[in-house]
Amino acid sequence: MNHGMNHLSLAVRLALTAGIFTAAGIAQAQTQTPPTDTSSSSDQNTPPSKNKAKTLQSVVVTGSLIRRVDVETASPVVTLDRATISNSGKPVLGDVLQQMPSISGNATNPQNNSNGGGVASPLLEGGDGASRVSLRGLGINRTLVLVNGQRMANPDLNLIPPEMIERVDVLAEGASTVYGSDAIGGVVNFILRKDFQGAQVSLNDGISSHGDAQRHGFNLTAGATGDRFSIAGGLDYNKYDAVLGRRRSFSKQQLYLSSGSVVAAGSSSIPTGRIQLPAAIAGQYGCDINTSGTADVTLAQGNGSAQGDYRCRLGSDTYNYAALNYIQTAQKRTNGFVLGSFDFTDSLTGFVDAFYNHTVSSGQDAPSPVGTGDGLIISADNPINPFGVTFSQSPIAGDPNSGYSFQTRLTGAGTRVHSYKTDTGQINAGLRGNFGQDSSWIWDASVNYSHTQREQRDTNEVDIPALQASVDNGANIFNQADPSVGEQLRGGVKSPLYVFTQATKQAQIDASGELGDLPGGPMQLSVGALYRKQTMNYTVSSFAVLDPVTTTCGILQEACGSPARGDLNVKEVYAETLIPLLSELPWVHALNLDIGIRSSNYSTTGTTTNGKIALEWRPSTDLLLRGTISQVFRSPNLDELYDGRTLVQPNLNDPCVGRTAAELAQHAAACQSVPVNWGGNSPAQVNTFYSGAATVGATLKPEKGKSIDLGLVYDPDWLPGLSTSVDFWHIYLSDTLTAIQADTVVNACFNDNANPYCSFIQRQGTNSRTPGQVFLINTPVVNLGNLNTTGIDYTLRYKVPHFNLGSSDPGNFRAGLSTSYTSSYKINATPGEPGAKAVNYAGTYTPQFGNISRWRGTVTLNWEKGNWNAQWQSRYINKLTALNADAVFAGVNIPMASVTYHSIQLGYAVPSIHTRFDIGVDNLSNKLPPLIYQNGANYNVDTATYDVLGRYYWARATVKF
Repeated sequence: MNHGMNHLSLAVRLALTAGIFTAAGIAQAQTQTPPTDTSSSSDQNTPPSKNKAKTLQSVVVTGSLIRRVDVETASPVVTLDRATISNSGKPVLGDVLQQMPSISGNATNPQNNSNGGGVASPLLEGGDGASRVSLRGLGINRTLVLVNGQRMANPDLNLIPPEMIERVDVLAEGASTVYGSDAIGGVVNFILRKDFQGAQVSLNDGISSHGDAQRHGFNLTAGATGDRFSIAGGLDYNKYDAVLGRRRSFSKQQLYLSSGSVVAAGSSSIPTGRIQLPAAIAGQYGCDINTSGTADVTLAQGNGSAQGDYRCRLGSDTYNYAALNYIQTAQKRTNGFVLGSFDFTDSLTGFVDAFYNHTVSSGQDAPSPVGTGDGLIISADNPINPFGVTFSQSPIAGDPNSGYSFQTRLTGAGTRVHSYKTDTGQINAGLRGNFGQDSSWIWDASVNYSHTQREQRDTNEVDIPALQASVDNGANIFNQADPSVGEQLRGGVKSPLYVFTQATKQAQIDASGELGDLPGGPMQLSVGALYRKQTMNYTVSSFAVLDPVTTTCGILQEACGSPARGDLNVKEVYAETLIPLLSELPWVHALNLDIGIRSSNYSTTGTTTNGKIALEWRPSTDLLLRGTISQVFRSPNLDELYDGRTLVQPNLNDPCVGRTAAELAQHAAACQSVPVNWGGNSPAQVNTFYSGAATVGATLKPEKGKSIDLGLVYDPDWLPGLSTSVDFWHIYLSDTLTAIQADTVVNACFNDNANPYCSFIQRQGTNSRTPGQVFLINTPVVNLGNLNTTGIDYTLRYKVPHFNLGSSDPGNFRAGLSTSYTSSYKINATPGEPGAKAVNYAGTYTPQFGNISRWRGTVTLNWEKGNWNAQWQSRYINKLTALNADAVFAGVNIPMASVTYHSIQLGYAVPSIHTRFDIGVDNLSNKLPPLIYQNGANYNVDTATYDVLGRYYWARATVKF
């Protein structure tokens, strides 16, 4: 444990301990009126009595199929109500949800500039202005996002207008029996508004203390409600300006570790060129000649037409690519929604929920690095070449003065801009009703259709053949400072287009009601069935299609992609029953058993059946003890099944290096064609193809595991307004779906000649100049590894009883504390392999798993008086360690300090003009994010977790008619 914890961390731990001992010491409680603060996860109502059950209204309870009046059940649901969302001042929901303590790991948001070029699953990439959530650090694929209990085709939280939402329920436990696949870390369920009357216009604006990152937008919502109908609709628009990395001190240049010190550096691909010359020529500059008999020079002056224009290249000659990256992507969103219902009869209601979103966004990277390694050739007789040698990837037959390298940065062609246009629509329509006033049974039937299409266009991607033609025709690539050269080089770039389309069609029918009376009350049952079909299609411009034979395409390898197409369907039946065992007895105010089961038949992976059992025990009206054990699963999605090939170039620690003939014979499958005492791959980076399993002829099965939650909720009658909860959670997964690593493939084959991964390895043959050299390793998505995580959640809410200070009324106060502690996050990436063991990533940051801080928490204080209201919120992220994945500094870990963010909001309503004004400041203390350096972080920080904009001011005006 950390003995240097700050005061907030200490307060959180003391509050947790106090909550446990307080609840444990309860002897008896009296009946009380439950609190009404819906922002709490600890509101508690008593179960319905027998005479109330038959008038039970249809109430959606996130985490259960049973319709019931209990706000608190066996499932630990945290609810964000409309007031909480409004007080945050955030125009998009992603910024609100990603600040919850139970959210951790890797997620995407508008601070992620990753372009995802060439990747066949673009909805999982950054740069498109999307925000996605990762509950429990389990990843965005293991968190299910719902709208009124229906899946979102594109789980981008920013697609949903906040004015469309009544509340947001967050269930941070496995819920596969209720919602099916993907609900492993939990679910985020957006509950839509009903019965909106009148019209409302809202304007918002904001700007950072740096004078940038401006945002502005508006919202228009209108609705009407009658005796038999309800309809509401709205339009929402928001625009965010881009922010360049050079606008912040921590991201204006890439930081590196060197000899124990932090240095600002950059890429060795520089606009003035990194030009390799033989010693006979390089000697005239006084350069140090390396062991290969060469040295590097770079342009120092002039136009590069004479050898005197050059000097020796120094280690400090680097290019600051970070300055041109976005730390906030540019984005514009337009949303529209319609929510309606109509009562045809007292027993039959029709409903429709529909929304549409159009998002335009863009990310930006520095100009492309390019050179002979990409196939460019600058011949000795080219007039622009003053050195009399040929620059090429390898020696050219018949040209003894060839094979010298040349590398530059194509600044003359401009920055690489990645523009996105995303259109998403979803409609859920159906009928719901009952079987008459004398029956407790209700039913609903619905159809759901959703469609999303994302177009990604990359500008200024290098077209090698066209660039070669420009150079051959006299474009002086040695002198990119000349604007006329830039004009010529711009003829050597292209703009590939990648289009991702995904659609879902679903039909579902449900029914629920009472089966009969038990000693504890009426037994309830909910049953249902659904059919869902999902399709995916991904297209790539022809010149950007990756050739699996050559590992290249018509542009630089980084932007090569592969088309992909696939579909799947699932048929599911499910049931859940609530069995009230006992009630109204000493020490048993209520004892309920909840049992659920779901059978899912996937066209891709077959049938899986999963169940849950939950127990709710109320010793008294103000105490709830709860526990849930459920089986969870995640079927492979369309990306994991059918993604096309994408080139990745990791470093490989090849076990075949330096082996004797006898050793090579023992490991023939992994070391095919490797010579005796082989020196290894040169360069150490090797080509690997990421892809879906089906692309390489492999099959997948679902991830499976268990989710366990044990907790208590306490609303003491001796302290009205107080509500607290503690939940201990544990999630275990096996056969996790992951893209296998090159090291894992080679080592598995090395240890077992019959391992199926051996077919993934392709080495150069004995007739090659480089026998044994790895040409390609397939690294598709596979079932591999176990994941085990445990922790504790604690919440405390207190509504201060109203009081007066003499003749003065100070108003009403509410306080809240919400924390999450991750005690372990263990990954065994290769179970069954020799030496394989689980690694605990709790308290660490890695590029693969993201930020798994042990402690996260929020403290909120609200005040209301008359037309005034205010909020203060503090958000805490505990310190952690960045595990350095850079092979050059293997084992060098980087401490990351704890961070506390403060935000304030002040609101005032003017009833005479039906207007409300709100102002606020986020990151009040202008807290900087902790630095990571070269650990997979393009901006030296973890943009998925920490604020990068600094102090931010916002304002909003809302007019109601």
